Amino acid sequence: MRTFGTSQATGRRSVPRTQAHVIAVLSASSGDHRVAIIDISRTGTRLRGKHLPAVGEQLTFRADDVQVAGDVVWSEGSCCAVEFETPIAAAEVNRLRIMGEVRLAP
Repeated sequence: MRTFGTSQATGRRSVPRTQAHVIAVLSASSGDHRVAIIDISRTGTRLRGKHLPAVGEQLTFRADDVQVAGDVVWSEGSCCAVEFETPIAAAEVNRLRIMGEVRLAP
């Protein structure tokens, strides 16, 4: 079983997460799902939304101009985690973080 953002050797995250308060879309066989990003790293993201795809479902994650294939690896209540098939660039993670900060600024 794959794990989300953890190193199997130490139980610690191998890639740091950052908060990014941005809306994303998950496109899966069950349809498109609008979600809020809770946090994101180069290798995956934790999301909040209604009617989320099931664990094991393959999907495409889209936020701004970031688009990447992934799998739902965890789901509980209104939250889920997606592991990306290919890591995204650190610059993309940073850009999404900054977008979220700009949205929250007064």
